[in-house]
Amino acid sequence: MGASTTASIAQARRALDAVAKPDRALGDELLSGATAIAGSHQLMQTVTDVGIDADVRAGLVRRVFSATFGKGALGLLAGMAGARWSTGEDLVGAIEEIAFRAYARTASGTAIESELFAVQRAIASDSRLELALSNTASPLSARLGAVDRLVVNATPETQGIVRHVVSFPRGRRIVEGLERAERIVADAKGGLVATVQVARPLGIKQLQRLESGLQSRYGRTVVLDQVVDPTVVGGVRIAIGNDVIDGTVRSRLDGLRVQLA
Repeated sequence: MGASTTASIAQARRALDAVAKPDRALGDELLSGATAIAGSHQLMQTVTDVGIDADVRAGLVRRVFSATFGKGALGLLAGMAGARWSTGEDLVGAIEEIAFRAYARTASGTAIESELFAVQRAIASDSRLELALSNTASPLSARLGAVDRLVVNATPETQGIVRHVVSFPRGRRIVEGLERAERIVADAKGGLVATVQVARPLGIKQLQRLESGLQSRYGRTVVLDQVVDPTVVGGVRIAIGNDVIDGTVRSRLDGLRVQLA
């Protein structure tokens, strides 16, 4: 990620923070904007051309979306169109991020994070489902129909995220796109996502102790995603961003093998 993109994302986050009372429509409209900009080569090229005045780029976005988007989404999209981006993909990814952060402000508790994780596990554990959702040769309506059945009881925000990731994966696996969305939502709430791999499910008290310890270590709330993996053998492997805490038997055995090799 280039310096210009980093600065522009920070600017977009501040602009979202300044929106007093975002509603769910804001996230919906931002995701629609991301899809529309990415789907128009001419529009993408224009709004990311630093040779064109920032006000001109922002004004173009306002004209394109003014008939269908509310004031909040128009302002955010125009601001991002007038910023500098290293690549067009960076702009689209940033619009998605701001949409996910907007959703985080309209849903209560940690519902989105837990629901996104549940969808990830459902897809990852069913190779046929993952293949069907990733098959762009299949009609989008059929793929979204499968998604709607999967998230029928989820919050509207989670439904919006999952539908977007499936219809517009941007070259990523569906599960990867959902993992990214979960991390962004957690970060928007001041938290982190910890993926906990264990051989057998941890009990409630064990999870509470682990959560408390991680929160003390990182100084932020932590959402625990528990993944049961029999190959772990024993112990716990925890991944938070780039940090990995590996206390599994498998890890110790692998280390021993290296020493004996």
